[in-house]
Amino acid sequence: MASEWRNPRFDIKTQAGTVFEQALSLSLAILIMLFLTMKTINVDVYESAFGTEYVSIEDIPATDQLRVPPAPSRPMIPVPTMDESIPEDVTIMDTALMVDTPMPSMGTPGVSAGSPNGTSSNRTYTTYDEAPELVKMVIPAYPEEAKRKNIEGRVMFQIVVDENGHVVEAIVISAIPPGIFEEAAREAIMQWRYRPAKIRDRPIRVRMNAPVMFNKGIDSP
Repeated sequence: MASEWRNPRFDIKTQAGTVFEQALSLSLAILIMLFLTMKTINVDVYESAFGTEYVSIEDIPATDQLRVPPAPSRPMIPVPTMDESIPEDVTIMDTALMVDTPMPSMGTPGVSAGSPNGTSSNRTYTTYDEAPELVKMVIPAYPEEAKRKNIEGRVMFQIVVDENGHVVEAIVISAIPPGIFEEAAREAIMQWRYRPAKIRDRPIRVRMNAPVMFNKGIDSP
């Protein structure tokens, strides 16, 4: 096999080092020429037409509470009802209101007129130090119609008891059943007697509620 002849002028391996040096020298020369011919660049500060704006950041101090809120008010003590003889099992369904009977004017809470230190006998209270105490109860006459129909009932009154313990006013609040027992109950309750209510050991005139019951087990006079 004949050997391949190569021209040494075109041998890449032998010429590689020379070609690299020439290329590097040419590149450096071009970069130097560009650097020498480049113009100087001046950087100026840009100013806005509206002027220069400055933003400052400040630390806001913590707010101290100088005013102490008032303490909550104490709950009010409930006032007990005037009449404790009303059964606890009475509901609205058991009550028949007399819509035709006008309710009396209660006036200012606690007293209807005047001052507690006055002497007028027409002053009527709704609060007191000592409650009135029933000392005489007259049993109402049982109506004949209710006896025949075997009916029981109850009439609730708003009464006024004067300084001597007499019932001087009786207004029907409700009647169960209505239209049967009211008159008999009124005749009886007007004869009731109380130990009068007191404020600072002085007898007073009071307004209160009082029920009159009609039960078949109670003997009528």
